Amino acid sequence: MMALLIDTLILLLLAGTLGYAFMVERRVRTLMAALKELQPVVGELSNAVDRSESSVVALKSVAEKVAADAPRPAAPQPEAAGGGSTLTFRSVRAPRRVAGAGVTSLGGKSDLVRSFFEAARSRGA
Repeated sequence: MMALLIDTLILLLLAGTLGYAFMVERRVRTLMAALKELQPVVGELSNAVDRSESSVVALKSVAEKVAADAPRPAAPQPEAAGGGSTLTFRSVRAPRRVAGAGVTSLGGKSDLVRSFFEAARSRGA
């Protein structure tokens, strides 16, 4: 009698596990289909970000050229009480960290996006 109860409990747990696995598998398929539909949009976004980055670099070089050609104003006098904050622009990016063991280093955003979709496709999308 006890063996029958244990077997029934195991069968119920197994049926629950299989049902949950089926539900998760359906959700993963739905997610992968949505990612496949988003792939062109993400690619366009990556290209737009690349273009904007190159535009910022071009604007920065033009601004530096204009600043070099413009007459230099007199040095500003320090403010009295209250003190103002000075905004600065960092013209050089911070050095990149070296990837640790087992970590793949990618060259840019487009490599990251491409590797994401290739990995998703290779996992059974």
